[in-house]
Amino acid sequence: MNNVLQPLAIGLLFVLTYIAEHIFPEQKGILKKRHDLINIAIGIINLIFSFISGYGLQKLMNYAAGQHLGLVHFSNIPALLSVLMQIFLIDFFVYWWHRINHKIPLLWKFHKFHHEDESMNSTTAVRFHTVELFFSILAKAVFLVLMGITVTGLIAYGILFFPVVLLVHSNICINTKLDYKLRRLIVSPLMHRIHHSKIISETNSNYGSIFPFWDRLFKSYTKAPTSEIKFGL
Repeated sequence: MNNVLQPLAIGLLFVLTYIAEHIFPEQKGILKKRHDLINIAIGIINLIFSFISGYGLQKLMNYAAGQHLGLVHFSNIPALLSVLMQIFLIDFFVYWWHRINHKIPLLWKFHKFHHEDESMNSTTAVRFHTVELFFSILAKAVFLVLMGITVTGLIAYGILFFPVVLLVHSNICINTKLDYKLRRLIVSPLMHRIHHSKIISETNSNYGSIFPFWDRLFKSYTKAPTSEIKFGL
């Protein structure tokens, strides 16, 4: 996906999700124009930062590949298997990076900005402190180069990542039974809403971004909220 189509696709997906949560809201009365405009403004700044840093990251990855750096040489693996392996590896990193952001005070200082949103909807998906994104791109660069992740693998992960992140932050009403079935494959909206709960034990759980099994594997999974979920800190 080229540099023109990518932001257009992200923008279209965001608009469709935003419309859907207004038509089929999970929680009524939480959609506020001022709240949404502030989050969208933050998101635009972060999107610009992400594309600039992402361009630099891809240059670094291509250089590393040319120097045959990295623990795994994915070019020697069949294409489909290579991409799947890289998607799982990146998601493994994202799980642990997210979890670390909750445990290290300096990182939490900036990550909590995302959790302070008391009216969670699709705009929350782009509400991040830019300093957090800066730390994230540095950590990700080290991991990707160390593991030998290719630009193709990173793009494939992004194609899955953004739709799931939009869905799990959205205020779209999804049947509870369907939600539990969905989380067999990917992180579901209710699973992630629990992560945004005011209750600290719930906030410090369900760290997964795409795949839910990391939380089960590393014992950070919360199946259901202890009470009605209230967002924020």
